[in-house]
Amino acid sequence: MKHMTLCFVFKPEEKKILLGYKKIGFGKGKFNGFGGRVEENETIEDAAVRELFEESGIKTTTKDIRKVAENTFLFPHVPEEKGWNQIVHVFFADSWEGEPRESNEMIPEWVDIDKIPFDRMWQDDIHWLPLVLKNNRVKGRFSFNEDNESIHEMSLDELK
Repeated sequence: MKHMTLCFVFKPEEKKILLGYKKIGFGKGKFNGFGGRVEENETIEDAAVRELFEESGIKTTTKDIRKVAENTFLFPHVPEEKGWNQIVHVFFADSWEGEPRESNEMIPEWVDIDKIPFDRMWQDDIHWLPLVLKNNRVKGRFSFNEDNESIHEMSLDELK
């Protein structure tokens, strides 16, 4: 199973989170954090920092991110060779610099934390993202139905 990253950026004083609207590829048409594949000879943290910059123009360092979740996503109705099954390592950037900019993949948008558009995100997000926003660390497992959108089974535990 492939390892992926997801990174969220905040303006805590304004209670805003930076989300990206996915323009192409996996998750097209949904809001999400910024992330992607871990390359060969790259740590998960290095991948999170790289992907955040590539997709949003925001710069951070591995010292300024913290892991808040590890979620396994299973798509049993998609052939294994398509690579949809993944373990996603989720980070919050505690310190960062730059202004978000649109990339070929994402349109960044600052959103009020109490107005996160869960109806325009992956259906799992509403189950774990509010928990990590309240300083919990979670380990999730989500199996999707044949439509590859709705959740068939899920579990959430504390991330050790």
